Amino acid sequence: MDKARVASAVAEDLFATETAVEDALARAVLLMRRMMDARRALGLSPAVGDPALRRVSAAVTALGEAQREIVRTHDELERVRQDVGLRGIGFGALLKPQAGAVEDQPAD
Repeated sequence: MDKARVASAVAEDLFATETAVEDALARAVLLMRRMMDARRALGLSPAVGDPALRRVSAAVTALGEAQREIVRTHDELERVRQDVGLRGIGFGALLKPQAGAVEDQPAD
């Protein structure tokens, strides 16, 4: 398999991982909000369910750190891309291509 195809596959997996982490983070934040809304809707004390909310809060923090690490992965893979002489495979672009849209480019 040539370098460009291997790099494209890595880029697509990186983008998919980034999306999955963001989706999980958004879902965890939504869960926290719904738990708090449910408590209010039922007229319960803020102390009710607090241990569960703290666990969700810890999960949000961990997912936020995972998101930061995936962003850092872009920079690290960009350096690898340059070191191996690949053009046209992006690991650090602000606008992400859709799955399968990363085009193979000839190596330098």
